[in-house]
Amino acid sequence: MGLQLQVKTFVPVAASTTALGAAQTVSGAANFTLTSAATGGTYANANTAPKVSFTSGANISGVNFTVTGTDVNGDAQSEIIAGPNANTVFTTLFYKTVSQVATGASVGTNTSIGHSNHVTGVIFAGRTRVKGMQITTGGTIDTIAFKNTSPAGTTLFSFLVATTTKDYIEPYIPDDGILFNAGAYVDIPAGSAGSATVYYG
Repeated sequence: MGLQLQVKTFVPVAASTTALGAAQTVSGAANFTLTSAATGGTYANANTAPKVSFTSGANISGVNFTVTGTDVNGDAQSEIIAGPNANTVFTTLFYKTVSQVATGASVGTNTSIGHSNHVTGVIFAGRTRVKGMQITTGGTIDTIAFKNTSPAGTTLFSFLVATTTKDYIEPYIPDDGILFNAGAYVDIPAGSAGSATVYYG
C-alpha cells in the first residue's frame, strides 16, 4: 500500500499577557485564579501549545510559581519558574491547558499570567514521514525546527526564515520525506510564521 498523505495546518496564537489570569495578588502560598480559557485550552489554536508567561511591574523573582497543566499531546506536566523582575518571563515547557498556578510565597504586586506566540505543534504522535510543507512567513527572522519524539526532542530538520517580509515559502524535501520514528513535532518561534501547513504520512 502506498503512503497515505495527510495534512495539518498550524497557526500560532497571538501573544497575550493576561489571557490566563489578569492582575492578581495573593497572600502567602496560594493559587492564582485562572480564566476558563486556561483550563479549557481555548487560548491555543488547534494542534498547538504556547509557553506560559508571567508579567509584573515589580521584582518578584524571589517567588517561585508552579505551573500544572497538559502538553500538546494532552499529557500531564508541570514545572517551577521564578517570577519576573519588572518584566515578562516564560516557562520552558509548552502548555495546551493550564489547570493550576501555585505560588510559594505572597505576591504583593499585580501579576498577570498569559502566553507566548512561540508555539509547538504535534504533527503526528507516532512513526511518520514529513513529506512537505508550506509556510506563510510572519516577518521575524528565526529558525523553524522539526523534532523527533517530543517538543524537546532531537531536531531532524530545520530551516531559517530569512526574511522580514511577509511571504510564502515551500522548503524542498526529497521524495522519501524525513522519517520521524517516534513522533513529529514542529517548533515555531515567535513571529516567524503566520501559518505552517505540513504534509505527512
